[in-house]
Amino acid sequence: MRIFDPVASIFARHDYPDIISGLCAETVALAGCLAATLKFDGVFTVQAKGDDAVKTLFADVTSDGHIRAYASFDDTALTGKSLQSPADIDGLLGQGYIAFTVDQNASVSGEKAHRYQGIVELAGGTLGDCATQWFRNSEQLASSVMTSAVKTESGWAASAIMLQKIASQGGDDLIDDEPVDEEDLWQTATILQRSITTDELISQTLSASDILFRLFHSQGVHIQPPLGLIDQCRCSDEKVEMMLAGLSADQRASVVDDTGRLVVNCEFCKAERIYDLTSFQD
Repeated sequence: MRIFDPVASIFARHDYPDIISGLCAETVALAGCLAATLKFDGVFTVQAKGDDAVKTLFADVTSDGHIRAYASFDDTALTGKSLQSPADIDGLLGQGYIAFTVDQNASVSGEKAHRYQGIVELAGGTLGDCATQWFRNSEQLASSVMTSAVKTESGWAASAIMLQKIASQGGDDLIDDEPVDEEDLWQTATILQRSITTDELISQTLSASDILFRLFHSQGVHIQPPLGLIDQCRCSDEKVEMMLAGLSADQRASVVDDTGRLVVNCEFCKAERIYDLTSFQD
């Protein structure tokens, strides 16, 4: 999964320090990569909470490929921390957790909407390590996930690459029960994966197919249709107005600015919506 224009446009709107933009861009790439492996109709979310300089990382992608992201952080706590790719989550997020969530819409058959969530501690050093640990602990699947983000002349670019070992007998084989020859193949594949460079991952002249064939041509490669991603927020005038209408008159009055206006800013797309208290009636 490589994301160029959508990531560049998302972080062009946010006035984040580069170290935060890079980490958040990796989160977008991770969300896109994992969503591309799932069959769902709804929203897939990656959200991390930490107790260090970065308090929240959030990225989600819809089944239509619409992505958005934001981060909350303590700017003063970034002093002395350096930009890396992949980002050092131990030094930025500290202790905390990362959650992977699928909000499944109600199907056409009339079934109720469902939420599936997996949570893992922030450990291992990178976002990719966290995702790898989640698959191993929650899904009993051996996986290897790598993320990266780089600021280019045209803006930020991000990528994620994931390997996953699927059981050969109908999904019943656990990781430790795999035959030795399959384990050797898995080790070879992960070594090949780790040989890729950041420049290759974010290259706009190398296609995803080129990279896969470079790495795994000896194992055989099958290319699936890619998931197209678009920078598109899901906020709207209607949703904001419904939210404000749901507040009491006192609650609305408590959040007006010095001029008596209700100003609502979207954390994702930075859209600003301004309302007058007289627009709402209780």
